[in-house]
Amino acid sequence: RRPHSPGRRTGGTLCVGMVGVQAHALPVAARLSYRSLGAEARAARGFGVAFRARRRFAARPLVAAADAEFTDVAVLGGGAAGLTAAYFAAKAGARVTVYERNKETGKKILMSGGARCNVLPVSARVEDFVTESTPRLMKNVLASWNVERCREWLEDELGLELGIEHVSNKYFPLSNSSKEVRDKLLRACEDAGVRVRYGASVEALRRVGGDGENHESGWALRLADAPEERAPVVVLAMGGLSFPAVGTDGTGYAIARRDLGHTLKEPYPALVPLTGEHPGGERMPGLSVDVSLECARPLDLGTGGKKKKKAKASREGFLFTHRGFSGPSVLDLSHNLVRPLARSKAGGFEVETKKSFGQEADTPLETAANETLPALIVNWSGESRDLWQTRLTEPPGRALVATRVKEELPARLAEALMSEAGVSPDTKVADLKKADRGALLDVLTKYAIEVSGHQGYRKAEVTGGGVALDDIDCSTMESKTARSVFFCGEVCDVFGRIGGFNFLWAWTSGRLAGMSAANRALSAER
Repeated sequence: RRPHSPGRRTGGTLCVGMVGVQAHALPVAARLSYRSLGAEARAARGFGVAFRARRRFAARPLVAAADAEFTDVAVLGGGAAGLTAAYFAAKAGARVTVYERNKETGKKILMSGGARCNVLPVSARVEDFVTESTPRLMKNVLASWNVERCREWLEDELGLELGIEHVSNKYFPLSNSSKEVRDKLLRACEDAGVRVRYGASVEALRRVGGDGENHESGWALRLADAPEERAPVVVLAMGGLSFPAVGTDGTGYAIARRDLGHTLKEPYPALVPLTGEHPGGERMPGLSVDVSLECARPLDLGTGGKKKKKAKASREGFLFTHRGFSGPSVLDLSHNLVRPLARSKAGGFEVETKKSFGQEADTPLETAANETLPALIVNWSGESRDLWQTRLTEPPGRALVATRVKEELPARLAEALMSEAGVSPDTKVADLKKADRGALLDVLTKYAIEVSGHQGYRKAEVTGGGVALDDIDCSTMESKTARSVFFCGEVCDVFGRIGGFNFLWAWTSGRLAGMSAANRALSAER
């Protein structure tokens, strides 16, 4: 096994507590030798292989993983969670191979935060995450590693210099470069001895028994256009369905359900822009405003007609787009509307195809006749109705109502809202009738956004739903139905709101899965 090279702490302290690190780099020739492994498999990439929910496959000749060298842990997927799992498994002493279907790892890392990569939130609570599984299980995973310890890992071991963007309470690299984050994570993996197979698309898993050389049972990995390979322990970190352009097509879900017998919470686009008409029939693309946004749920017939608790956006940013609405506040709440749609579609994600994920058409919000979607209610200024009442009635009476509204809101939005309420832009404060004032107050403080659909997986930041945590031992991230298979990242039924929370889940679940996978592999050897 390769010896590990601990990092050497150098550098000083910045205002955000940055600590530099100088890693002992492997010789260039050694690094190139890792990347040269499996060249034939990379040449025969299996891009665009559509999964089939009940597809069976015949046994093929088995070869040792990574061709020339045995692997203790095979990590399927080279994203944030997969690379983190690979790093911690290797640091624990396991021989690790990452199977990445693309030409490079971490493509979603490169896209994150507008290519600046918001690697962490400043703080996190369980309420910042969404799951349909037992919430306690998600809490247990998050409790295994807190934000501060994760930040120390990013700075001390990966060598990132981080700073806080106080407006959004997020950590960014001081370089403002997502490429630096990906590159340093990948370099740390390579320095720990991780081998990466590029163009290696794993399509299925099959349990296999021991043979003459190795009496332990393990897993056969079916690759696209390549012989099957074997690994005793597998970490499934293949992501979800969001941003299919980077190669995410739901294969991880198919493997979990078809090959491993796992229960899925049907996937759906989350943190996704919504489509619909703007107020007053006007189009205001590019206009942004800070609002108070909440999701008013319909009556819950299962609880005697009582109203469910309203969900309120943690962020204020609201953006009008060419097709509808976006911004942090909209993205944080969009799953409340999209999830019922996914549940009402027969067959769930299995009826989708990779081609349809990338289609240009938006997805309409159409549900069964007896279903009512929640409503998004916006207070455009975040101020109370009483304050607006005072503002629209105080002297001088000759002042224009439009002027009072435009003092608090962008002019285009103010005009659109007045049109929506049926109030003429020439109306004076003294001439505003009580009924018209009431209509305007409603539009200003509790406007129901007209949502007609969403922009689908191609624009979704993450995927909601996934492998149910109830089928996973959340103290190790090991499958309860398939021993020696571990899960982490977006493939699990967890996602966080906008602001670095999904990276926190990737780092945390990836670390736990990687360490546990290494422990499983090494204990089997003993």
